[in-house]
Amino acid sequence: MTAVSGDNPNSLFATPAIVADRRGDGSILVRSTTPLQESARCIGDWLEHWARQAPDRIFLGERASVETPWSTVSYRDALGIVRQAASWVLSQGLSAERPLVILSDNGIDHALFALSAQHVGVPSAAISPAYSLMSRDFDKLKSTIELLD
Repeated sequence: MTAVSGDNPNSLFATPAIVADRRGDGSILVRSTTPLQESARCIGDWLEHWARQAPDRIFLGERASVETPWSTVSYRDALGIVRQAASWVLSQGLSAERPLVILSDNGIDHALFALSAQHVGVPSAAISPAYSLMSRDFDKLKSTIELLD
């Protein structure tokens, strides 16, 4: 079975080229028939590319509210921070078997820390700060971290 949408030149999205296999157990396996293209080793490779091509261009931006100014980080600055933080990640003995846990709201610092781990092949797991506030004994937070083992 092949599912293909109509060819509309005004469409915002590419026409999917997929095959769906229905299995005896009721599961459906969907796969693309489009071959994978060459890709970067990691997202950090893209960061390195743009730090060379457009070093002063804004990479990340955030602001606390509509009344406050934007806080931004350029590609050049982001790469420097990622490299320094990646060195720290490795110095802590973190690895594919021992991921980085980030207990933080979303933001530039969070993004750069996650990128630093990914840049050196260390997975990162974002945990909402709410998990640390649910109880005084941190049981919910501890059980969430244990799921990473």
